[in-house]
Amino acid sequence: MRLPLLLAVLTSLTVAAQPRRAGTSLGNSKEDEEPKKVALPATPGPDVGLLRAILFATEPNPMEVRTLAIEDLGLLGDARALNVLAQMVFDPNPAVWAAALRAIGAIRHPRAEEILSNVIRHPTLSEAHKLKALEYLPFQNTPGALRFITTVPRTPTAPLSVQNLARRILLEVPLNRGGTQ
Repeated sequence: MRLPLLLAVLTSLTVAAQPRRAGTSLGNSKEDEEPKKVALPATPGPDVGLLRAILFATEPNPMEVRTLAIEDLGLLGDARALNVLAQMVFDPNPAVWAAALRAIGAIRHPRAEEILSNVIRHPTLSEAHKLKALEYLPFQNTPGALRFITTVPRTPTAPLSVQNLARRILLEVPLNRGGTQ
């Protein structure tokens, strides 16, 4: 992961979120003598929570802290976290990539659907990755996701267990063939 780039983005977002202070000048105006008081919000905004969760998920922390932070990103439901979560799918630790797939599945967004579909199609990811991604894809609840699931059992390159899971999902998920979902 490109940690310096991530830190630069996070720093710029936190600087932009901070209130601006009155500038200093060489003049002796009344405004320079008495700084304006800025009322800060009692609770941090959603951007602060998102930034904190991304930092805890990406920085070297205990595994429990990282997985909880990754799952919190999914609970926040902010689509801006999807690219960071997509990178975590390639983490060698099974707890991290499973939490990342859970978080991606919790965010209902076209990009989340695309990431889950790409994980299932990816040629080098493990079968366990593909099974987890396929498990969370129906929660996107879009016609495109269901259409993709219907193509998985007929995909010759998909592992047999992935094809069987897609068949089971199709039996459990009601398909509305009338066109509206």
